[in-house]
Amino acid sequence: MLKGLLANVFGTRARGDDDRTSVQRLLREGAEHARAERMAEAERAFLEVLRREPANADALNLLGLVAYRRTHYDTALAYFDDALRSGGAVAEFHANRGLALQDLGRAREAEAAYRAAIALAPSAQRYWTMLLFLLGQAGTTSPEDLLAEHRRFARAFVDGAPQNEFPAARFADPERRLRIAYLSGDFRMHAVTFFIEPLLAARDRAGFEVFCYQTLAENDERTERFRALSDQWHDVSALNDDDLVALIRAHEIDVLVDLAGLTSGNRIRALGRRAAPVQVSYLGYLATTGTRALDYRITDARADPPGVADRWYTETLVRLPNAFWCFTPLQHMPEPIERAATDAGPIVFGSFNRLTKVRPDVLRLWGQLLARIPDSELWILDVPSDEAHERIVAEVVVAGVEPSRVKTWPRLPPDPFWDRIRNADIALDTFPYNGGATTCECLWLGVPVVTRAGAMGFARSGASALGAAGLSELVAESDAQYVDIAATLAADRARLRALQRGLRDRLRASSLLDASGFMRDLEAAYREMWRRACARDKGGGLLATPGASSE
Repeated sequence: MLKGLLANVFGTRARGDDDRTSVQRLLREGAEHARAERMAEAERAFLEVLRREPANADALNLLGLVAYRRTHYDTALAYFDDALRSGGAVAEFHANRGLALQDLGRAREAEAAYRAAIALAPSAQRYWTMLLFLLGQAGTTSPEDLLAEHRRFARAFVDGAPQNEFPAARFADPERRLRIAYLSGDFRMHAVTFFIEPLLAARDRAGFEVFCYQTLAENDERTERFRALSDQWHDVSALNDDDLVALIRAHEIDVLVDLAGLTSGNRIRALGRRAAPVQVSYLGYLATTGTRALDYRITDARADPPGVADRWYTETLVRLPNAFWCFTPLQHMPEPIERAATDAGPIVFGSFNRLTKVRPDVLRLWGQLLARIPDSELWILDVPSDEAHERIVAEVVVAGVEPSRVKTWPRLPPDPFWDRIRNADIALDTFPYNGGATTCECLWLGVPVVTRAGAMGFARSGASALGAAGLSELVAESDAQYVDIAATLAADRARLRALQRGLRDRLRASSLLDASGFMRDLEAAYREMWRRACARDKGGGLLATPGASSE
């Protein structure tokens, strides 16, 4: 993320004399260090700028970004405030201030900061997507208002573009072999990685030809695996929207499946021009995109209950019979730990999601859980600074628990991360923005997960995963029930140990790991979408967005 934030930090302020030229050089050198994750060198360069020009707004902003990267959010906020005082109303400074406020749990102030950035730079799409993500994650916006905000975004950036038409011959045969394309910036080691592989490896090759369009030029070993599994692979990271649309049209893609939504690497403006006759939102963005250019959204009845959730999306909801995703564990993930039924050590509750999902009110609820189970402790990962640790502990101890019962660790590489999960007893899901890949990893490693279900899809991904695994009894519908489910499970060690021992086999037997069954359902959905497109076409022309949800 920091690389993107550093892209346009210098503004247009001209520096003419030699001293100012050297200041600009220091700023650029510091930014290069920051992009390469050399934070100490970056900080030294920016501090040297301040020694020469104490009110240099760019240096203050960049120091704020360095502090933010280190999760020193209070320090970052102070720097961003100083940048605004020195440099005036600069959109980038307001947006960065919003990031710090968001991670401090001050959602209302973060929203105001993002809106200030949008007011100053209304054509900057990035500030809008930052705001939309906050509104979903913070849990302070109703589903109706969230839909309205997404529609405003789509009107400003997506829906005004003319949409392409397609020749009637494309729709002559609804049963022919279809060309399916996946558009994503996450064909790499990423949370979405666990759910992409079935789309490529378990597909019906006779009925579907698969194209992959990679929107970010970030490659690793997973990228190469995905490339090998696809029929055609195209790195489109350097293409503008016109060229991307032209390429997709040249490939005569029938169903274009967007895996990004409004997340990093998205090409929502290209989708707005209708690059394919049928366009689908799936997997990477668990809310509406707000645009009429995406016809469908893949989900399930647990994530988006029928008769309730449909009105919160501009896309038509297509609910798969089981889970809307299929988990593929990485081959080198370790075995669960064998625990003795008579183990009398403290119960370990663990949070293994990104720290940005851990809100202050969730921490206070976890404090209530610790108070109810005196012989327990709480582990929280992705906490790389003392400042962040102290902020977390301050919220948990409101319930009267000892600070020493809260243990934190920084972000860990995969092997120690999985080992930390295996040594916990019960994983606590975050809300309203639930975990996805992390929930499945915990279950695979033998650790049950307790989730709190909310209203929209992003607040019900835990319910979807646990329901598919046959663990709906671990899904809470209220804060009180969330604490009660976790506490009751922790108090019954015999039940807990039996559940832990059987989790991996339970997952193997569930629809959550049934790649072939999942792809039959998904490809049946693709086929039905195409049949509808053929039925709607009246001699070519723009396809109307479907008007009713498929259940």
